[in-house]
Amino acid sequence: MDYKCAMRGERFVVALSGVMTFDDHDKFRGVVREITQAEADLIELSLVDLKMIDSAGIGMFLLANDRSKKAGKSLVISGANGHVSKVIELSSIDKLIPIE
Repeated sequence: MDYKCAMRGERFVVALSGVMTFDDHDKFRGVVREITQAEADLIELSLVDLKMIDSAGIGMFLLANDRSKKAGKSLVISGANGHVSKVIELSSIDKLIPIE
């Protein structure tokens, strides 16, 4: 998994790419740090370029959501497609994190 961060208007966008598995846990800590330090109140996890995710990746999204809330921010997920979209649908994560 790789990620890039950028401000887009009022949003802080974290674009994830590649394959996201349990092995990315340490790297995802950088994502969480970026989210909590961002100046924006709305955080978007863009999954347009994410090709695959496992259940550990879903857990990392939940962690990011929890840390976002504790920092007074809102988290949304956008751009999921293919395999990633199916895993997100099966996990019912949309009950906790809005999906755009």
